[in-house]
Amino acid sequence: MRRAVLLGMIGVCVLGWCVTARALIEKPAAYQQLLAEAEQYEADKIYVRAIETYKEALAYNPDSVNIQARIATDYLALGDEASFINRCNSINESKKYPVSVVTLLADYYMENNRNEKAIELLSNALKQHKDNQELKERFERLRYTYKEIYVSYDEIFPFRNDSAVYVEENAYGLLNIAGKVTIRNHNDWNGVLSTDRKSVPVYRDGEFYFSDENGYRIEVPVKGQKIEELGILCNGMAPAKINGKYGYVDGTFRELSSFGWDGATVIQNGFGAVKQGEKWALINSSFELVTDFIYDDVKRDMYNYCSISDRAFVKVQNGYQMVNGKGDAIGEGGYEDAVPFVTEEPAPVLKNGKWGFVDLDGNIVIEPQYENAGAFSGGLAPVQTGGGWGYITTDNQLVIAADFTEARSFYKGVAPVKNGNSWTLIQLNVKK
Repeated sequence: MRRAVLLGMIGVCVLGWCVTARALIEKPAAYQQLLAEAEQYEADKIYVRAIETYKEALAYNPDSVNIQARIATDYLALGDEASFINRCNSINESKKYPVSVVTLLADYYMENNRNEKAIELLSNALKQHKDNQELKERFERLRYTYKEIYVSYDEIFPFRNDSAVYVEENAYGLLNIAGKVTIRNHNDWNGVLSTDRKSVPVYRDGEFYFSDENGYRIEVPVKGQKIEELGILCNGMAPAKINGKYGYVDGTFRELSSFGWDGATVIQNGFGAVKQGEKWALINSSFELVTDFIYDDVKRDMYNYCSISDRAFVKVQNGYQMVNGKGDAIGEGGYEDAVPFVTEEPAPVLKNGKWGFVDLDGNIVIEPQYENAGAFSGGLAPVQTGGGWGYITTDNQLVIAADFTEARSFYKGVAPVKNGNSWTLIQLNVKK
C-alpha cells in the first residue's frame, strides 16, 4: 500500500513537471499571439477587443508598462478619457513615473488646456527623473502658462502688500491676492494695505481715516486735525497733507514730522523724497534731508513709492538718473523717463524714444526697443510691442504673447491685465 501511494505521488510530481515545462514553452507563443491579435484589433479600430486581449496578455506579463500604456491609449481612442487618465495615474504611482507614460498623459493634459494638471504631473515625475530632457522640455513649455482669475473692473492697480486697489464706476475698493474683494468699492479713494497688513488709508464722504483689511474704520484724525491727503503706512509712517503742507503721521494720526513740504513720498527702508517749491530732495526715516533740493522730479509709482530697493530715479539737468539712498549717482543716466523698481530685478528706462531695462548697478541689461514697459518682478516684465502688451523674461524672450491692451507687473505670480476696456487678473500656473 505504501509503495502504491509513493509511486502515485511520484507520478503526480512527474506530471506536474511536464505541465510546467509545457507552460514554459507555450507561454511565450501564447503571449506573442495575444499581442499580435491586440495590435490587429487596434489596426481595425476595434478598441474594446484590443483592451480585452491586452488584459489577457497581462496575465503572462503583469509588470509590462508597455501593455498597460497600450490599454490606457485604447481607452482614450474609445473616448473614455476618465479610464485613460486613471490607468495612466495608476501606472505612474505604482511604477514611479515611467517617462513614456508621463509624457503620454502630460501631452494629453496640454492638448486639452489642463496645464495645472500637466505641471503637477511633470513636477512629480521630475523628482524621479531629474535630468530627463523630455520632461524638462515639457515643463519649460508650461512655465509661463497662466489662468484667468474671473474678475472684471474698470481698473486694477498693481499689487502691493498682498493687496491691490480696484476701481468700478469711479468708486474704489480693495482686492486680495486671490482676486477676492476685501473692501467693496464704496470709497471715494483708498490705498493698499500697510506693510504690516493691518490698515488701509481711506477717503470717504469728505474725510480721511484708516480702516482694517475689511474696510472697517479703526483710526480717525485727532480732534481739530484736518487731513487733506493721506498715504500708505509703511513701517509705521504715512505721508499726509495738513493745512496745505506735507509731513508724516503714524497709524493713530500722531504727527511724526514737521509739516512744511510741498510734497512727500512713502518712506520705504529709510528712503523717501520730499518737495520744496518745484524741487525735490531725498529724505531718510528720521525725516532728515539726505540731499539738498536739487532734483526737478522724483519718479513715483501709483502708490507714491519712489524707492523699493534702495534705488530711485531723479531728474537732473540731462534727464533721469538712478541714485541710491545717499543720493549717489548709479550708472550713466540721462534717460528721458524711467519707472521705479518694484523688486531688485531690472527696471525700465526710456532712451531715444524706446524702453529698455537697467539693473541695480545701472547697467543696461536689455537694450531699449519697446514702446512701453513695466518693472520686472518674479522674472517677468510687462512690455508693449506691436501695440499690445505681453511679458518678457530677463533674457528678453517674449513668453506671454502681447495680446493685452495693458498689463502690470506680477506679484507672487498674479498680475492685473486689461482686455479691451476692462481689467482682470491672470495667475501663473508655475509659481516661483
